[in-house]
Amino acid sequence: MIIHEENHIKNSTADSIPWLSIFNLCYDNPQHLGSTLIRYGISAAELLKISEKPIHPSEPYGRKILFKDSKIEVMLAQWSYQAMAHPHNHGHSQGLIWFAFGDFFEQHFLFRDQNLIPQGEPLFYKEGAVAKVIENDIHSCCPVTEGLSLHLYTPPIDQMKVWDSINKKTLTLANQCGAWIPENNHLILNSTSW
Repeated sequence: MIIHEENHIKNSTADSIPWLSIFNLCYDNPQHLGSTLIRYGISAAELLKISEKPIHPSEPYGRKILFKDSKIEVMLAQWSYQAMAHPHNHGHSQGLIWFAFGDFFEQHFLFRDQNLIPQGEPLFYKEGAVAKVIENDIHSCCPVTEGLSLHLYTPPIDQMKVWDSINKKTLTLANQCGAWIPENNHLILNSTSW
């Protein structure tokens, strides 16, 4: 929940920001997301002021929900140095990821014949670029150094899956968890071995 006021974003009246309209406007033209957000006072510098660092060393990014209702979820991620998210999907959600600060790599995967297979070479996104999230697509992101990304998902993410290639398991996670293998087993709703 953020608005621009006196040169800083506040977590108080996000209802005044038309998140779903912004998403719908930019989904077919992702390159317009950054400039559209800036018109609402949402800049990388302002987002950095309210971002949160990871809580545990095993978490690649700090995760802060800025807005969530029945139609859209807006999440801010502050990434640690070269920390990679585990391969994951976004359930039945589609989305946009604005790489607001720092350059990023994104790797797509296929899960076939009980194997997680990289699909092509990693994609490179310069600071300010936007990646499109497609329903049930498996991917992972990693900043070149450190980074900040803003994620818009519709509908809100529900039962995201993370692929654990070391233990050969697919984990279905609770909605409050990010794209990593949680240390708290209560956040794992289901585990399927390969």
